[in-house]
Amino acid sequence: CVSGMRAETARYSVPEEAERGSFVANIAKDLGLTAEELLARQARVVPEGEKQYLQLNQHTGDLVVREQMDREELCGQSEPCL
Repeated sequence: CVSGMRAETARYSVPEEAERGSFVANIAKDLGLTAEELLARQARVVPEGEKQYLQLNQHTGDLVVREQMDREELCGQSEPCL
């Protein structure tokens, strides 16, 4: 039995041209947590594919671009690309 655990889903829009290191959002702030709480809960970004496009700094709560995204590689010809 695990008490006090929950999963949160957050969605953000990131321009295809966003360069490595570009700021996306502060996850801690958006979830109503302090950076210390985020670290204590061992928050992490779980990619759906092989590539990790985003990186979370557990000490600050900042979510940044880890690898530049290519829309065609991610979505092919499907519209909209989510």
